[in-house]
Amino acid sequence: MPTAEEIATQAEGLKAGYLGLNLALVPLLDPRLPLLAVQREHYGMPASAPVEVMRDDGSMHSSTTIEQVFRQAAALPNAGFQEGILNIGIISGATALGDALKQAGLGWSTDPLLQFARHLRNACAHGNRWHFLQGEPKQRAALRGRELNASLHGSPAVMDWLGPGDYLDYLDDLAALLKSGSV
Repeated sequence: MPTAEEIATQAEGLKAGYLGLNLALVPLLDPRLPLLAVQREHYGMPASAPVEVMRDDGSMHSSTTIEQVFRQAAALPNAGFQEGILNIGIISGATALGDALKQAGLGWSTDPLLQFARHLRNACAHGNRWHFLQGEPKQRAALRGRELNASLHGSPAVMDWLGPGDYLDYLDDLAALLKSGSV
């Protein structure tokens, strides 16, 4: 069972990772930047080398070259690709934090931020839609004064009600709350 301090550290790590992902997508999508040269210098791999991604059985999935990845990414429509990747980062982070809070016994706390975390986790784990039936939310669920309510049922959560900056606020507030010792 994770401790509140461990979950706070997880939230801080997710923030750093999300910000890094945000920064990494810009050069990935700009064909003018010398990413192949950076890859070659840093890792000593030629552009024709396969991208090495391990399968569960230890074998390698390596049909795509480094150069192909950069060219394909640069050819994609920026907004849709970038938003999709960032969306995945938020959804997986919110789900993992919600699960950790539940394991730590904090998932049913009446704290408005922890109630928000519970509902955000549920939305992210179930199609990125708020799900409020049978009188939900039963407790006040809020992030920085913005409250969830039953009228949101069925509407998108991430990249709609919760934008990237809101997600970072959530991570900051959750880490601060858990480190405060008040829950």
